[in-house]
Amino acid sequence: MLLAGSVLFALFAWPLLLVAVPPLQDLPNHLATAHIIAHPELYPEYTFNGLFKSNALLTLWLWAFGAHGLFGAARAFVAIVLAANAFALPLFVLHFAGRRHLWVALLFLWPLVHSFAVSMGFLNFAFAFAGSLGLLVVLDRQRVTPSVRGALGVAALAGLVWYAHPFPLAVVGVLVAAHALRQPTWRQRIQAGVTLLLPLVPAGLLALAAAQHHLIKAQHSSAAPANYLYLSPSMNLRHLWMDASGALTHWGSMTAVPAILLPVLAWPRRRVERPFLSGVAIVGLLIAYAALPQMLSNWYYLNCRLVPFLWAALALRLPETLPRPATALLVACALSFSAVQGVDYLRLDRDRAELTAGIPAVPQHARLMPLLFKHSKTSDYIASLTHAWAYYTVAKDTSAPLVFGVERSYPITYRDFPPRELIPPALDMFAERNATPAPICQKLGLADGDPACAIAWREIWRGFWRQAEPRFDHLLIWAMPAEARALLPPSYRRVLMLGQLEIYGKDEASTRPPP
Repeated sequence: MLLAGSVLFALFAWPLLLVAVPPLQDLPNHLATAHIIAHPELYPEYTFNGLFKSNALLTLWLWAFGAHGLFGAARAFVAIVLAANAFALPLFVLHFAGRRHLWVALLFLWPLVHSFAVSMGFLNFAFAFAGSLGLLVVLDRQRVTPSVRGALGVAALAGLVWYAHPFPLAVVGVLVAAHALRQPTWRQRIQAGVTLLLPLVPAGLLALAAAQHHLIKAQHSSAAPANYLYLSPSMNLRHLWMDASGALTHWGSMTAVPAILLPVLAWPRRRVERPFLSGVAIVGLLIAYAALPQMLSNWYYLNCRLVPFLWAALALRLPETLPRPATALLVACALSFSAVQGVDYLRLDRDRAELTAGIPAVPQHARLMPLLFKHSKTSDYIASLTHAWAYYTVAKDTSAPLVFGVERSYPITYRDFPPRELIPPALDMFAERNATPAPICQKLGLADGDPACAIAWREIWRGFWRQAEPRFDHLLIWAMPAEARALLPPSYRRVLMLGQLEIYGKDEASTRPPP
């Protein structure tokens, strides 16, 4: 197991050595959160909600170690997440399927080390997924030889998983409850419930509290609790690959090979029973994946978080050996993916450098509003530039209007919510959605070029600037089309233009007050 984990870690952690901070989509926003927590006197508009909450492990790490270098602390945490998955996957397979299945299973599970969750910057979830695999192992040992010491170990590990993220804990709880209900007699069901579910109760109650805090919105929050989005069946099928693959660009699409071969090779052994991950459990996971929305409230990629569990469950049903060509193909895919990730890290880091090249042109404590008309440049499967504005916050103590701060479950929230148009999720997509009049024509059902579209589009921008102009003295603009540039208020003048990057400031900018 140590050898397997070390190989997996080395394959997917080495690109961390190439960049100052990994190009993971949501990571910069978390860095801005940590910066605000570390400098509360500069950001009186936010309130700190404490560290005893789910989905807070990364925040705790950055709070504890960020003072010695925020970027270095972030890179170290990513390495920890990769290590957790690299060692949890072989432990999981070794326990539930045995040593003879280990290497074949890992030929299909390697995409889960630097998974889609890692690439998206869902680092708390990625760590919790690794912890949930370990939790299933500990629970199975408790099932075979129950003990008070084992129950305490289950409770402690479940608490750690909850602290990282509640979703994997919820999946484990459902799998264990289903296992208990499938026992042949009521006596055995009750015994299994007491032995296996009782140690999960404390963490389970905390998970329910976290869900309540997330679903009950603060007054004036821009995240509506009733929002939901379902994917089409064809998109759901595609996401069974995409939401396990950690590819950053199309060059990393070789993860599709294990995605296609995994169900094909697992099908002949579909009746093999594994504790907590029976064939019935796999069917239940598939039904839940199809039934759950992709987005509920502003919980995005909700059903997609079941995909790693499906991959892990199917891997337990793979044969002990593979034909040599299949083995060679899967090894080549893993090695080439590792090499591509290194190239993509450098490529996306250059994109970040282009967007942050305006930092010297922005004064300290500026009230800076980001307007990103494109959220990526070379990345395909993530929007790597979505939160790159956060590097301005860290470097120049600028305002952070796009920081994760609209939920009571977040580490920070607004004290007084500004206008709905100027906080996420409205502001972070405003520029991209209103770059030209074309989307307005589509929304109104009019032909492209209809004058009514342009009139409505200009009115949308005029309303936006009425809210934004008094609040922000500097603009960070990326990939702005000429039509939208013509609508900029005359109070802003351009102070920098480098490629797709533009920085605007007011002639007499009133920056944020210094501490």
